[in-house]
Amino acid sequence: MHRYGRELHDALLQLPNQHRTIVLDAPHAAGRSRLGRAWLRYVTYPQAVRRREARAFHILDHGYAHAIRALDPARTVVTCHDLIPLLAAEGVIPMSLSATVARTFRWRIAQLRRARVVIAVSNATKTTLERYADVAPACITVVPQGVSAIFRSNRSGAEPTRAAAGLDAATIVLLQVASRARYKNTPAALQALARLRATLGDRVVLVRVGAPMFADEVDLASRLGVRSAVREIGSVDDETLVGWYNAAAALVFPSLWEGFGWPPLEAMACGTPVVTSNTPAIAEVVGDAGILVPPGDANALAAGIERVVTDRTFAQSLRQKGLARAREFTWARTAAATMAVYERVLR
Repeated sequence: MHRYGRELHDALLQLPNQHRTIVLDAPHAAGRSRLGRAWLRYVTYPQAVRRREARAFHILDHGYAHAIRALDPARTVVTCHDLIPLLAAEGVIPMSLSATVARTFRWRIAQLRRARVVIAVSNATKTTLERYADVAPACITVVPQGVSAIFRSNRSGAEPTRAAAGLDAATIVLLQVASRARYKNTPAALQALARLRATLGDRVVLVRVGAPMFADEVDLASRLGVRSAVREIGSVDDETLVGWYNAAAALVFPSLWEGFGWPPLEAMACGTPVVTSNTPAIAEVVGDAGILVPPGDANALAAGIERVVTDRTFAQSLRQKGLARAREFTWARTAAATMAVYERVLR
């Protein structure tokens, strides 16, 4: 969410005749108690935005949609990135959710109906807004996100990245970019890894960038005999992430759901083949530039990865398609479409 705000803000400033924009970040909640985090979200932040003077307001994170209650709804835009907690509560996504999280998320999302415009980051998100949040279609505008220019093909940077992790040129690197969220579907990636090591040998490793695995995922990796083949790198900066995209034979992204799907787009911008789930938003972003499989089918995931790493001609075609596809998603386009929304609100 922070990246979305920064990238959009910077791109808006490059537009001619732009309005003056100020980004007011949500209060930093790290290290606070559960009660303290709730106080920041539901009291401190709404009070902060209420004190702001502006012709229009843009809430960049649907998780703070309740802040619209402190603003003039007729002059407020909210960006909705996804409705994953709501879809989990509805049983659309096979992911457990506490009753408290489901209840508070439903209440916050219900505030979207007050907004003058809701920006959906994909047509898939627009559809879920209409169906599960009862937002009027006329109030929703689809504005896809962009990909930062830092994500680029740079194969010369791959070897230093591998070497820093103790991986030689013969190692087949599969990359997983994950957060601390169950819907990222790490079990499918682990099952695919086990199948691939059975057919291609122990030179196949899964490099995981981002949050560590859950304890039960670590246990699954051990039961599958692939625990030593999973290299958890942890959180990294963008330059390091670009290095891993370029070092990888493929991005493995079997997510159960996404509102948009940045990792596949970033991988394509780096010329890295993508093997990912065929959920609506991801399919919308990737198009025919990657391999799309059902998120629950680890065999199909493994087969797609195996084709990429064994068929050089096919892998090269995916690289070229991915680069071309990624060029369609720029922050300049996102900013121009967002500015059009602002103009609509200001009329």
